[in-house]
Amino acid sequence: MNPGPRRGFRWTPELIVYAIELWHRQQLRIPTTDEWDRAGANHPSRVTVIRCFGSWNAAMHAAGFRPRRPGQRRTPSVRRRCPVTGRFTAQ
Repeated sequence: MNPGPRRGFRWTPELIVYAIELWHRQQLRIPTTDEWDRAGANHPSRVTVIRCFGSWNAAMHAAGFRPRRPGQRRTPSVRRRCPVTGRFTAQ
């Protein structure tokens, strides 16, 4: 795993907040830890975020977002089911 976009790069709290804000602009919601892990190499790892802020929710709060409570669903209408099969449909 690379430390960042280029050799010698260090993720500062300000850059981590900026990366979270960019995610929010693209996805129109805050990321979950699972989504962040799969998102690619142009953002800090989940471990880096937690190490810097103490917790994932603290990082979301520092970026100006209200984090979900443990066990709270993302949004009730995000996942839709096919009326025929009952399976979840793609977004």
